[in-house]
Amino acid sequence: MLGRMGDKWTILVMTLLSERPHRFNELKRLIGGVSQQMLTRTLRALERDGMVSREVFPTMPPQV
Repeated sequence: MLGRMGDKWTILVMTLLSERPHRFNELKRLIGGVSQQMLTRTLRALERDGMVSREVFPTMPPQV
C-alpha cells in the first residue's frame, strides 16, 4: 500500500480523483507528461487494490 502511494503518478491521479470523477482522457490531459500506457497501468493497479472504482455507462460509443 505504501509503495503504491509513493508512486509519482498515483499521487497525481488520486489527488484529481478526490475532487470528482474524471474520464481517462481528461485525466491524461490534466496530468500532462504521463503516457497513456503509464496512466492505464496506474489506474488498473488502483482499481485492483480497491482504491478506485470504474463505472461503464451504457452509451454508444462506450463511456467510462
